[in-house]
Amino acid sequence: MGFFSSLFGRGKRAAGRFDPTKVADVYTGLRNQVLQIRETEKSARVAALLMETGYPEAVVTLVTIADGTTSLYFSNGGGIIGAGEHDSVRSAASALLRLAAQHGSEMVETNEFPLPGEGRVRFYLITSGRVLTAEAAEQDLGYNRAALSSLFHEAHKVIATVREHSPQ
Repeated sequence: MGFFSSLFGRGKRAAGRFDPTKVADVYTGLRNQVLQIRETEKSARVAALLMETGYPEAVVTLVTIADGTTSLYFSNGGGIIGAGEHDSVRSAASALLRLAAQHGSEMVETNEFPLPGEGRVRFYLITSGRVLTAEAAEQDLGYNRAALSSLFHEAHKVIATVREHSPQ
């Protein structure tokens, strides 16, 4: 059983389907705070990156912020907050943000922030004054068939490092 499956209870009982209209308020609040981050100086520097993956039971959001903050949020209200306090997580997150800066040209500017559907992955790249986004099928990203596959794999390195420091 995988990490996210165990969090959502798959294998323990019949899992319910994710209903995007029933997202926990705490998740929405935390997600919106990150999406509103903007660099104060005019630069192409990445202020934050969100990678959101749609699963049958919920959406999982990896958050990495330039100040080292790294967390996993679950649309059903769970999460792992403050993982960036660990040096290994901070280092992995920093590498992810450096790579994300190289992928901005593959994204489009947006003012809308929908959650991805099941089997989809959506990236939000937050820089000075704007948010860029791109979406692809999780399978395509995982099997290196999408332009953002390297970003997807680097983000999963961060998730693996977060898992090393979280109680299970």
